[in-house]
Amino acid sequence: MHDRRVVRGSNYTSTSNLQVGDGDGTQKEAEARRRQLLRKKYVSRNQRGIIGTPPPVRGRRHETVQTEKYLEELFLHPPELDAGCQTDLFLHRAPSPPYVPAKTGCDAATEILDGELFDFDTEVQPIIEVLVSRTLEQALVEVLHEEEIAEMKQQQQKILALREAELAELRRLEQEEQKRRTERDRRFLQDKIAADLDREMQERITAAKLLQGRLDEIVPEVLAAVDRIETEKDRAEFERQITPWLAKEVAHEIGQWIDANALLEDIIREILLHKKKLLQSDTAGDTAEQPQYDEVDPDEEVEDEPEAAGAVAEEADEDPEQVEAVPEEEAAPAEQEAQNGDSEKAM
Repeated sequence: MHDRRVVRGSNYTSTSNLQVGDGDGTQKEAEARRRQLLRKKYVSRNQRGIIGTPPPVRGRRHETVQTEKYLEELFLHPPELDAGCQTDLFLHRAPSPPYVPAKTGCDAATEILDGELFDFDTEVQPIIEVLVSRTLEQALVEVLHEEEIAEMKQQQQKILALREAELAELRRLEQEEQKRRTERDRRFLQDKIAADLDREMQERITAAKLLQGRLDEIVPEVLAAVDRIETEKDRAEFERQITPWLAKEVAHEIGQWIDANALLEDIIREILLHKKKLLQSDTAGDTAEQPQYDEVDPDEEVEDEPEAAGAVAEEADEDPEQVEAVPEEEAAPAEQEAQNGDSEKAM
């Protein structure tokens, strides 16, 4: 196939050497002859392997004969016939008939009269006996199963009740153990506190004993040292250092003295009021027989107590040696009690 719009050859050569005009027709003829020769060669090459009927001998010719089993008429134009059919519009399809399979055997029948096969009343008796026996057996098994379940529930309730009783007893024992442990801890704590207080009291008594003899030696030395202070600056420094502590201790002692006086007044008032109530509760006959007591006014008694306390304080100011002797007298019973306590511990 030749197309003059397609240029054959190298794309890099010039187009001046290409043939145009009459050369196109010559090329077409040469191409057609070449293709015809190639086609002939191809056909002759393919026909070499085909085994066909040999040519007829001279004086004879081949005739076309049908070799099939059934002969048929050969013709070029078979007969043709036109036919037409008119159908109704939208004609419904008829229902399909039910499928009935074809019979494959012969029908046969047998006549059986009454009583030939079996007697129902006779044959059904074993079946009924089996059904009744199995029903009774199943009912008996169910009753036994229910009784077993009820007995198991009773045993379970007994076991649960026993377990609850054991748990209650265990809780009670735990509570008792807890109370015992709490009481033991409380006793240990009380013993510890008592031991601490005893030890502290012993330390105080020992310190008081040691300090009592030491104070007698230190107080004159301290007073002599204070008297040896000559300059005003040293005296002011000494007063500045000792005055706060001295004021604090004095305030503490006075506060304790005031608290002790108030407590003593309350105790005396309660005693007097209680005595007054006891006297008023006596019967009239007893009051007639017994001598009359003078009524005591608790307020007057309370007023007399501060005056007595003031008198004691004035006497203490006048005689400091007597006041200093009081602690020694009070310390003596304390020392005796401490010695008794030590002897009891040693025993």
